Amino acid sequence: MSSNRSSGRSHENEDFSLKLQELLSTNMKKKTKLLDEICSHIQRLNGEVDDLSIRISELMASLDNNGSINADILRQLLQQ
Repeated sequence: MSSNRSSGRSHENEDFSLKLQELLSTNMKKKTKLLDEICSHIQRLNGEVDDLSIRISELMASLDNNGSINADILRQLLQQ
């Protein structure tokens, strides 16, 4: 599943790279729209980072006395 996410992210990155290249040769109205899309994408990524940070904190809190990680929580985290 991780490779599918990586592939999807790679494709998204290529799309945004192409859009950024378009900025060099487009009119101001289109540039503004494109920059708005990029800002929205960055905000979404920031939200994902925040969510992962919370999940990692929960995972760390779930360490039992032996220091082992709850396997179910780890699986859920890795599947996201």
